[in-house]
Amino acid sequence: MSLEPRKATLSDIPSIIDAYFDAFGDHPINLRVFHPPSSESVRAFWLKSLDRDLHDPNTHFYVITDPTSSSPERVLAFSKWRQPLTPTSSPPPPRLSWPEEADVAFAEEVFGLMDKKQKEIMGDRPHWYLVMLGARKECQRRGAGTKLLRWGLTKADEEGVEAFLTASPAGTPLYQKHGFELLESLLIDDGKRIENFMRRLPQPSHSQP
Repeated sequence: MSLEPRKATLSDIPSIIDAYFDAFGDHPINLRVFHPPSSESVRAFWLKSLDRDLHDPNTHFYVITDPTSSSPERVLAFSKWRQPLTPTSSPPPPRLSWPEEADVAFAEEVFGLMDKKQKEIMGDRPHWYLVMLGARKECQRRGAGTKLLRWGLTKADEEGVEAFLTASPAGTPLYQKHGFELLESLLIDDGKRIENFMRRLPQPSHSQP
């Protein structure tokens, strides 16, 4: 795939939502928190969430789209990176209210544990955080995710800081290939699902002799 990442725009939001559920619709978190995808409250949650992301200067949402599609372009793959916060940065906004159909207790527990693990592992050290990376099933293993991953890793290396993410067992080998180390794992959904916490140290640029 020769397509290149570009910054997401507000007009991309509906297609990003479609791509997200195509990629992760069967994830246990989605099945218990964002299901069914066609629900009015689920759709409203994602519309508001993505609108907020695209207006947040500390969040970088990038997409790869199908250039043959009509306007707005069809999103094939997407990533959400959050840059390191500084003393003058605005903190991440509070979470939105969960959709009406959500298992709220499960959502609060899982996302709370993920936040806690990130804090335990990274502490107050500045780092680029890969919040989301996904591709439609038709585009998986065709290089789109790698292009979006490299965008953030380049930023981290330029700034000399670490990168952090949470990965599924299926996604872990891709991140290990790009320098991430598996540090801890967490069982969720009554032990049916593993989430891996991974960190990548900054790597020197090879562009200079």
